[in-house]
Amino acid sequence: MRFIHASDLNLGMIPDGQKSWGRERGNALFSALDKIVDLVIQENADALFLTGQSFHFSPLKEDVERIRQVFARIPFCHILLFSKNSPDYHFLNNAAFPRNIHLIREEKEHLYVEDLNMEILAIQKYTGQEAEINEFSLQHSDAIPLLLCNTGKDCSFPSNREELEKLPFSFVALGGEYNKRVLLENRILYAGSPEPLGKEQLGEHGIYLGNIHPLQKKVDALDFIPIATVQYIFLHFHLDKETGTEALRSRLHTEIQKRGLEHIYRIKFSGDRDPETKITEELLPKGARVIEWIDKTYPLYDFYSLYKEHSNDLIGLYIRSYLKKGLNELSQKEQDALFYGVSALLQGGK
Repeated sequence: MRFIHASDLNLGMIPDGQKSWGRERGNALFSALDKIVDLVIQENADALFLTGQSFHFSPLKEDVERIRQVFARIPFCHILLFSKNSPDYHFLNNAAFPRNIHLIREEKEHLYVEDLNMEILAIQKYTGQEAEINEFSLQHSDAIPLLLCNTGKDCSFPSNREELEKLPFSFVALGGEYNKRVLLENRILYAGSPEPLGKEQLGEHGIYLGNIHPLQKKVDALDFIPIATVQYIFLHFHLDKETGTEALRSRLHTEIQKRGLEHIYRIKFSGDRDPETKITEELLPKGARVIEWIDKTYPLYDFYSLYKEHSNDLIGLYIRSYLKKGLNELSQKEQDALFYGVSALLQGGK
């Protein structure tokens, strides 16, 4: 039995909504579902497990119609999809789906898919269901036992290897985490969201394609397939006093162009630098997408030269209040106050 495990689609969400590329990111979430269905067709998958939060907001009628049309492309595949037993999910819960789409509405459901001889325990939230999971037993003795479980934001699935190995399931498809994470090789994992949903979700995002041997009831193949075309990438630049503005600009251009302008960057600068080296977003190549810009550099001010230059203004007065004691005699707190005070004054009080 071939299956695809995808999780936490969060359809309707607009990641980075305040940015110029926000709408594009929102559209990418629906495109991810199209890509997943394309893979189902390409791989002739028998089952599609969609764990976690499929909709970011309560789905509207048009949202439900959209996924119904997408799923209509794969009538041969059994689709398991979580909903919520709530009035907010009225349109999803009352939609007319064909028999291959199994909508899980209750906190706990026990399903048997005869076509695939697949017996499934589906849990909306792990907390409070530990005994049910650990003591699961098949109602069809020769079936493939599977667990689909959403862990919730405040509770993660057990990570102890001995506990995981005892679970009575051939495969455990987990939802509720946006980054992929394997708890037990070829058996228990979070697929993560197929598209990154925020700056903390670095690296590749996609789905898992697996196969369960019908006789041995074990996963004999499991592969991660990236489908997201955009990644959040963290870049860290450590500066020293020899790093000039143009050299830094060149490093930024090289690193971003090497990885691709289509990606979204978190950039951090650290170290000591020449005060003449400016850390501004004007250094970026045109079209670069930056979601986070952190400057933790320390300009190596020559406070004595600055004092001579500004002896008759507020900057000089501020520096003199510390130089009276001597730079080597300042406490760490006083050094910080001198540095940050002079930095603010040189920038016009910003």
